[in-house]
Amino acid sequence: MSQYYGNQTSDLSASMTSSSIASDVQETSSVVPTGPYKTHSSLNNSGPIVPSQVDQTFVNILSTLFGKGSYEAVLAIAQELLLKHPRSIFLNNIIAETSALIDKVHTAIHHYKVVLDENPKLPNAHNNIAVAYKNIGFLDRAEDHLKMAIHLKPDFAQAYNNFGNVATDQADMVTAQKHFLKSIELDPNKASAYWNLHSTTKDLDVAKAIVELCLEKDANYEPAVYTLAAINAYKGDRQFFDWLMSTDVASDSVLRSIDWILSLPKLPDLHFNRWSLFDAAIKMSDKTRPFYEYGVWMGESFNYLIKAYKKGYGFDTFTGLPEDWNTVPQGTYSSFGNIPKIVGGQFIVGEFSESLPRFFAKKRPMASLINFDADLYSSTLCALNHSLPVIDAKTILVFDELIVNQEWENDEYKALIEFCAAHNFKFDVHMVSLFTKQVGITLRSHT
Repeated sequence: MSQYYGNQTSDLSASMTSSSIASDVQETSSVVPTGPYKTHSSLNNSGPIVPSQVDQTFVNILSTLFGKGSYEAVLAIAQELLLKHPRSIFLNNIIAETSALIDKVHTAIHHYKVVLDENPKLPNAHNNIAVAYKNIGFLDRAEDHLKMAIHLKPDFAQAYNNFGNVATDQADMVTAQKHFLKSIELDPNKASAYWNLHSTTKDLDVAKAIVELCLEKDANYEPAVYTLAAINAYKGDRQFFDWLMSTDVASDSVLRSIDWILSLPKLPDLHFNRWSLFDAAIKMSDKTRPFYEYGVWMGESFNYLIKAYKKGYGFDTFTGLPEDWNTVPQGTYSSFGNIPKIVGGQFIVGEFSESLPRFFAKKRPMASLINFDADLYSSTLCALNHSLPVIDAKTILVFDELIVNQEWENDEYKALIEFCAAHNFKFDVHMVSLFTKQVGITLRSHT
């Protein structure tokens, strides 16, 4: 792997792919509104009117700016043009594409809807709105649009890949694997589909073989590079990992995570998706007890866990993060106030600092498993401290974002370390998933 040159990517999660702007231009530019436009330099004055032939010129200008990453300029020009042509497919599409890239997902969805209202037979638009819906947790809507994209374009490899990722989030690993394999069949040189496929296995050797195939397609696909280093180290060969740690990528958050895992007294079981790790945690737990979850969002994890237990308690604001989380803005992961309706689930609404003292003022049953998915250091520490009365040596604690993120040492990990120090605990790590950033532990008293 001496040919590898890193660029400091620090995320190993699933790869969702939007259609390229080039293919979108081909799909949508034929319906750019005709008629006179002003040139960009005269958009805000009464300069000369450019003949209708300039339509393609604006397509070219906007596409070029998009390709250069000049997103604010794209939005400024396209939105100005949109005032005159509000139903333009091309303009709405490029605004949607640009908005999605700068994390204005709801704006993107609005404009994709306009595109599909005007022409519901655009497979790229269905694919791209599906990616946007998936990012805000609307998995059913994402699935519907991907089905339509595949119906309209049966050889649409990206849509199959994205469908696999949605199925993964829905805990349907059989469907996920089927769609990743179909994506590879249609586009055998796309590294991201191999990368996603490896997450469907529970076997270390199978995962290694798939990751190696991914790297055959793209030797610099960083998530696969780092994961292969981890798998090799797990199998007793640290050479590749140690070489990476001697290079200028040693400070990458993924490598720091792997280094921490390898430093543990006993290597935890390595999993490749959320549900496999949950299954292992459930198997270790006392299923006669209820589980607790901090950070419910749309209820996907809660719905999975409730199948193994008679009762579950879920805590969330249901309006998103109460404060910024590093680069993730306040309000992200909102269910828009919608509380899941899950048999056996009791949901406690509000910020943890207010809801947890009230809830734990009464004696509560000991926890089988606690899923910490609050992301924030402050929220995780609050949840840990208030959960103390329901934690014992049998309780499995799963942290959803303990590792891999760029600032992982300052988030859930920091909360865990401070909690253990304050209450004289040590912890044993039983299971990890680099792909989904999870860690499962039990606590024991410091002796």
